[in-house]
Amino acid sequence: MDAAAAHAFAIPPAAVHRPTTALEDAITLAAGVWLLIGTYVDGWAHNNLRNLETFFTPWHAVLYSGFAACAIWIASLTWRRHVTGTRWVEAVPAGYGAAAAGVAIFLASGMGDFAWHSVLGIEQNISALFSPSHLGLATGGFLILGAPFSAAWQSPVRPWPRLVPAFVSATLAGMVAAFILQEFAVFARHGLVQTYTTAAGTPPAVTAPTSAGIMISLATFLVSTVVLFVPVLLLSLRWRLHAVIPAAMTLVPSAALQVMVALRDAWLVPVALAGAVLVGAVWAVVRPAPDRPGRLMAVAGLSPVVFWAPYFAGAALRDGSLSFSPEIWSGTLVWTGLGMLALAALMLKVRAGTGADGDPGTG
Repeated sequence: MDAAAAHAFAIPPAAVHRPTTALEDAITLAAGVWLLIGTYVDGWAHNNLRNLETFFTPWHAVLYSGFAACAIWIASLTWRRHVTGTRWVEAVPAGYGAAAAGVAIFLASGMGDFAWHSVLGIEQNISALFSPSHLGLATGGFLILGAPFSAAWQSPVRPWPRLVPAFVSATLAGMVAAFILQEFAVFARHGLVQTYTTAAGTPPAVTAPTSAGIMISLATFLVSTVVLFVPVLLLSLRWRLHAVIPAAMTLVPSAALQVMVALRDAWLVPVALAGAVLVGAVWAVVRPAPDRPGRLMAVAGLSPVVFWAPYFAGAALRDGSLSFSPEIWSGTLVWTGLGMLALAALMLKVRAGTGADGDPGTG
């Protein structure tokens, strides 16, 4: 490749891209919420309705109209920043490059989704989560919703109100991940920690799980922990967070998943609330900050433990006992804490190697 061609394909430096304003990020999030609502409404249909036989449904209309709003808005941001004689890629707002790619991925996946449904029909339950077109839609949506977070990451020294879009953006992007991994979502269903036996004429009775059931449950808790707490950890590496933020970022996706399955286990919503309150309490006591790695690792390890503990307590209160022995349920809590502790240590090591610094004074 010659020098001219290399220059044409080079990624322009961050300084070339003009940043977005608070209002522009807010509009991005409004369109993103529209898209996310469509995603969860479509998930509700796949989870609760049978014999879906057409691509043209009301929930698909909400989903794809939300995408259209996001695509038009990101295109308009780029159009307004374009200067004659410069490359269009340079007009993409700072931090919005991945979102622009997400628009292309979502559009291609949407066309693929239409073809998939036309040829193979409408997927049900877990099959919908393995559809390549649906995975492409989730990837595109994740990139689009993460734009304000990415924009703030490139310019971390901002006044507190200006960071709110970044926090909301991280939450929404995490909810896309929670949606596509809903079969591993602890708060989407009851029964991950409880095993039942049934006999004619008697109510289901709690019984001991199999070894395979225990390992599946552990994997589910680990995946759910990563989905819920990695967005919080990423934010805390860059900014000092008020205790309300990690509490809200764990509660909202958990409650949304339960709503998506038509509140089939509605008692899990107050359980999630209890866990979120405990997470906020840990954050308020430890007070982690980007320049205090020890405290960051402490909240990373403690938060999953206090968040999942009410889940086990709630299941025991509801059914009168737990299928899991004390060694299993307590060990599961420890495993989730160790998993996030390891991720926090890895992220801090990477940050130290790159020399990236956060702004500890924003929370």
